[in-house]
Amino acid sequence: MRDDGGAVPVARFKVQRAITKVVDLKAGLVHAVVSTEDKDRQGDIIRQAGWNLDEFLKHPILMSSHDYGSLRSQIGEWDEMAVKHKRLEGTAHYYLGEGNPEADWAFNLATKGMAAYSVGFRPDMSKAVELDGAEDSFFGGPWEYKAQELLEVSHVTVPANPNALQLMAKEGPLASLKLP
Repeated sequence: MRDDGGAVPVARFKVQRAITKVVDLKAGLVHAVVSTEDKDRQGDIIRQAGWNLDEFLKHPILMSSHDYGSLRSQIGEWDEMAVKHKRLEGTAHYYLGEGNPEADWAFNLATKGMAAYSVGFRPDMSKAVELDGAEDSFFGGPWEYKAQELLEVSHVTVPANPNALQLMAKEGPLASLKLP
């Protein structure tokens, strides 16, 4: 329970359209920024220095749409994940051609510049700060999260953070594509 008697959220999800770079088309590798300190559509801010990645790095799964109910929802894994320059970023390894069409389709979307990612996390509400302009919502808030444990990162369809624009690399294996 929070000090004000409200319920403490067990897990939260923050979705954003990610800055991505397709690293290897054959291996199914995509480098992406999955979280920033930009205010999202709910008005929340996640401080990147507050990420605890210890448990995530032991089981760094790439999920589809935060669907924990199906084994087919694991569409890959993260080969690396770290905070760099106030951004949480990593390299996703999609399980291509291994019998899961959802993994293949998700990677196809990433190669088209249409990947969005969402961090599933457990916030430490004792360190969270409710921001001014709080509106009544199920979780209260908006919040500034200063300490949070990363549970998983999902490939999703709708981003919550409109300021994190997705860009594909203008060099490397996709150099022949015309990009904006």
